[in-house]
Amino acid sequence: MVNYPQHIIPQTGDQMTVQEYFQLDYTVPNEKYEYQDGMIRLREGATVAHCEITGNIRVAFKQTNRRASCIMFGSDLRVLVAENCYFFPDLTVTCDAADRHPRNELIRSPRMVVEVLSPSTEKVDRTNKLKAYQGCPTIQEIVLIDQFFPHVEVYHRHEEIETEWSRSIYEAGEEVALQSVDLFIPMDEIYHNIDFNEPLVEE
Repeated sequence: MVNYPQHIIPQTGDQMTVQEYFQLDYTVPNEKYEYQDGMIRLREGATVAHCEITGNIRVAFKQTNRRASCIMFGSDLRVLVAENCYFFPDLTVTCDAADRHPRNELIRSPRMVVEVLSPSTEKVDRTNKLKAYQGCPTIQEIVLIDQFFPHVEVYHRHEEIETEWSRSIYEAGEEVALQSVDLFIPMDEIYHNIDFNEPLVEE
């Protein structure tokens, strides 16, 4: 087991076993780490736009959800993506009854995952994480959302050839189709209350 002094926080790229990874929940309780191929990745904090986007999608899902058995969770729940691969997607939808148990701390059967892109995470989201998500047999759709410009990408698993994926790109004024959860949401709703022209005020 890796023993970190209390004043040292494990960093992205550190290597450890799965057992050591889960021990971080107790040794570093105020941080969230993802785990892939024996390496941890420290999740960063969110922006206002990031929080608005995820909040808008959750509201739309609750208002129009036609699948009573499906539920959407935020980034507080860990998702099992593959053997020895654990992520904290910004949003996750599961339709598996076992994932809905009140004491459950791990989503094992995600149907759709959403990642809001940021400059520091976009490369990983588009490469390592995207590939891992596509390898998860229960995931039907992967959604990547730009938080600084109205742009959404939806990767949809082919119904007959499960190893193949199609990609749809949505821009301002269009309606995003999330077929795996029967959700059709206008881009204006996803980016509601976000002003892309508002200048950044630096302290």
